[in-house]
Amino acid sequence: MPITMCANLAEPHASGTDLVFGVPLALAWRKLQDRFGPLRFDPQTSLADAMNRVPLDEVVNPAWCVTGAGFGGEGVLEQLRGELQAKFPDADAQLLPSRVAPDDLLAYGYLSRDLQFPTVFAVRDLWFQGRNVRAFGINDGPHPDNPARYAQVIAHDYVSEDEFVIELCAGDTEDRILIAQIPPCSRLGVTVGAALDRLERLRPEDRALRSDEGLCVPRLQLEVFRQFDELTHRPLCNQALQGVSFDEVQQRVKFRLDEVGASVTAEAVMHGYGVPARKRYFIVRRPFLLMLIRRSAPIPYLALWVETTAWMQEQPAPAPPAFPPFDPSLWKGPHLR
Repeated sequence: MPITMCANLAEPHASGTDLVFGVPLALAWRKLQDRFGPLRFDPQTSLADAMNRVPLDEVVNPAWCVTGAGFGGEGVLEQLRGELQAKFPDADAQLLPSRVAPDDLLAYGYLSRDLQFPTVFAVRDLWFQGRNVRAFGINDGPHPDNPARYAQVIAHDYVSEDEFVIELCAGDTEDRILIAQIPPCSRLGVTVGAALDRLERLRPEDRALRSDEGLCVPRLQLEVFRQFDELTHRPLCNQALQGVSFDEVQQRVKFRLDEVGASVTAEAVMHGYGVPARKRYFIVRRPFLLMLIRRSAPIPYLALWVETTAWMQEQPAPAPPAFPPFDPSLWKGPHLR
């Protein structure tokens, strides 16, 4: 199933393709920009132009990430290692190089967030795009509903059971887990903007789920890696970077969403050798946008467009119901009288 790792939110949607945007590459890029100005390559690429324009103000809390850029001789690798150890002692930092030569240019970004629901949701099964997948929701089947689970869901917009925006609340944090089952726009960033425009569209009294309303969200688990070849082996034109090029520009995103909560670990490296009245159903069974976003931020620090079941745990299709054997004595046909 096609999956595209996005360096920014300008990636166009394509039918049957999942999209993954994580912010670490943009954070590393910004560190280079802050020191050397907008990055210019020979020849310049549209991706570089787009990266120079990524809005990062308030997107992440500095406590959530480690980022830095500089030359090996300036001790950038040692600075990054020290900050990682201080903030994330168990960091799964796979892209940070083991050594950097004095003249090497290194830019790196690492992000880690672990969000827990105060009350664990119920495990469910769900039909998503014609496939049976593991999911989570409010109702435990034969067990009574748990009011605490309802309190962890905010309905922001509801057009129909096929189009809605909800928020899953992971305690008292700056983060919002947003799920928008809405039609895709031309590009991922436009879809993100359309979803954010729908927040708090419902009246306050309609934002809480009622006891007769349903919720079901597929579990997600993914690990995606991409090498951005269009940014490698192109000489940089910035005055302080003449003759330097990147030998690798890579990003990795690892994400989980289930009944317990959501967690994301993402890192990137740039290294050069050199209003409803009716009953509502919030059943996520069609392509949807998932975002982790800081409350004060203009863009999310993680955005997923989920079009396929590539990251879901598929379940065997349920067996058809068993019918009792036919008893001819129950049929009072004339020939049996």
